[in-house]
Amino acid sequence: MKKLLLLLITLTTLTNVSYASFPVADTLKVRQDTVQTESVEQYHLRMQKMGFDLKNCNCESCRGDDTINNNKSFNSNTLSMYILAGILLIIAAVLLLSTIIGASGSSSLILGVPSPFFWMLILGLGGILLFITAFLMQQRNKKKHS
Repeated sequence: MKKLLLLLITLTTLTNVSYASFPVADTLKVRQDTVQTESVEQYHLRMQKMGFDLKNCNCESCRGDDTINNNKSFNSNTLSMYILAGILLIIAAVLLLSTIIGASGSSSLILGVPSPFFWMLILGLGGILLFITAFLMQQRNKKKHS
C-alpha cells in the first residue's frame, strides 16, 4: 500500500514538474485576418503577367452592361410567352363560345369529341402550360439576379 501511495505521489509530482521537449503555450493567441483587395487594374495586370488574354475577361467592369441587356432579353422572352399564352386562351374561349352558341353547325368527331371542343381543349391546355412555363422562367430569373 505504501509503494502504491509513493508511486501515485511520484507520478503526480513528475507530471507537474516535467516539461515537453517543444514549447507549449498555455494561452491561445488570436490573430485577426485581413482581406487584401486589389483594384481592377491590378487584377488585369496580374492576369496579363500570368499570360491570360484579357479579351475573354469576365469581370464586371469588362462585361459592362452586358448582364443588364441579358436580363432585358430574358424578360422580353417571358413577356412574349405570356402574350402567346393569352392569344391561345382567347382562341380557345372563342371556340367554346361558338360551340355553345351553335355557330359551328354540324361538326365531325375527333376521338369521340366534337372537333371544336377538341381544338378548344388542345389550345386551352397549351396556353395554360405556356403560361406556367413563362411564370417559372420569370421566378428563376428573379432568384438568379437577386
